[in-house]
Amino acid sequence: MNSRSYHDFFFLIIVFLLLLFGFLGPSFWKIPQAEFKISQFQKIFNEVIVNDIKKSTKFEINKNYLSSDQFDDKISVLQWSQFILNNVNNKIPIARMYFPYIPRNISEYETKKKKTVFIAILLPIALRGNELVLQQRKHMKIAFDKNNINQIEYFSKKYRVSNFKNIEFSNLDESELNKIKAELLMKINTIPISMILSQAIIESGWGSSRFAQEGNALFGEWTWKNNDGIKPQQNLKANFSVKNFKNLLDSVNSYILNLNTHPAYNELRKYRSLQLHMGNTVTGYEMANFLQKYAEIGYEYVTKVTNMIKINKLNKFENLKLENF
Repeated sequence: MNSRSYHDFFFLIIVFLLLLFGFLGPSFWKIPQAEFKISQFQKIFNEVIVNDIKKSTKFEINKNYLSSDQFDDKISVLQWSQFILNNVNNKIPIARMYFPYIPRNISEYETKKKKTVFIAILLPIALRGNELVLQQRKHMKIAFDKNNINQIEYFSKKYRVSNFKNIEFSNLDESELNKIKAELLMKINTIPISMILSQAIIESGWGSSRFAQEGNALFGEWTWKNNDGIKPQQNLKANFSVKNFKNLLDSVNSYILNLNTHPAYNELRKYRSLQLHMGNTVTGYEMANFLQKYAEIGYEYVTKVTNMIKINKLNKFENLKLENF
């Protein structure tokens, strides 16, 4: 046998021995073979999948917030919205998650889900709007306590104090200061959350209107500035536009300021002030009775707002709070 044949023969013997011990070894030496249980594997596999889903759902690991790339992601938005409403039901403070705009695809949502998403998006923004008003109320009081005339003039201008243009702020006596303060105390205050939600729903069609989608306009506020709004498509020659905003919070802030300053809502502010002075809770359902001048349809608009509050049980959102900073 030549050298090459010898090596080939030896190689075959080695291969044969390996195969032999590979197949017969465990049973021959009584070594237990590993059992493969498909049910156990599926359980482990499913746990891995669930964990991966949780890790990829950013609002569950990032203080219940969504990232900007999730604002139009239907699954993420629906999950987040349901989470927010569950917190409402359990009286848990609401996350400070402020959507800059309504999802562009909200019209594709089925009705019930669209309502859930819209309320969940607007709720923390409305709460923030009221929070900002209370901060301004606090700063206004401090301004009077410290006789800070510049601040007093600032708040008087912003909240359209009566006869503002003729007031000499550098030469105010105590009586005049008290009169200005009383007016500002009546004007700088919160709006019931249920009424904010109801009017936003009506004016924006649950966030699906052209004005809401293109200009973050949730409350149908008019403007007469040419470059500060969106013209109604059915009346492009109108001398007014629907005011547009950089984001949803700006829209809410403008709406609150409008109700707190416009002469048309003077009775609304008097009612609020009287109720608070008497220690009563101011509800959106009752306060809506003073909105007859908000729309051209008059008192019919009041009925629309109160019915929206009642049908959608918006009163349950009245006493909510945002999470701490």
